[in-house]
Amino acid sequence: MKRSQTVRLLLMGAAPVFLTACEPEEPVSLYKDVAECVAGAKLTQDQCQAAFDHAKSEHERVAPRYSSQSDCETDFGSGRCHTVNHGAGIQYIPLMAAYALGYYAGRPNYYQSQPLYYSHTTYGSGGYLNSGGQPIARTTGDARVTRSAMETPSRAVTMSRSGFGSSSSARGSWGGS
Repeated sequence: MKRSQTVRLLLMGAAPVFLTACEPEEPVSLYKDVAECVAGAKLTQDQCQAAFDHAKSEHERVAPRYSSQSDCETDFGSGRCHTVNHGAGIQYIPLMAAYALGYYAGRPNYYQSQPLYYSHTTYGSGGYLNSGGQPIARTTGDARVTRSAMETPSRAVTMSRSGFGSSSSARGSWGGS
């Protein structure tokens, strides 16, 4: 292969990494429950409840799915997975551990919520992930994440063999709403 073709292929392969690194970060707030959200004093009780309810309703639709409980528990911990059956047979999904609220610049009263999952392997000592497996933050509270990390997936991701680990494979797609 010619040298110019090799360089072109290398640049094309690296483009997604460079584009992700340039993606601007936006502020988000992570809460374990409605009480923690209200205590944060950014939203009213009704707004916190509505955001939690939205994240909870999205949870079963977008949560990562596993064919075995042990695979799910490898990523999320013992007792942190439950079964669902939506016509595709029994699958296992992690429990919703928190929810994220993303605020959008120029729209002070507009926010988007999504479910989060706690993985004991994220950041080496544990942290919160979105349904696509992207690390969001180590703890609840305020954080900054890329806009793509707050995009709602179009459907759940089916994981096989330790879904968010190094030997995983995902089937499905996710993207903006």
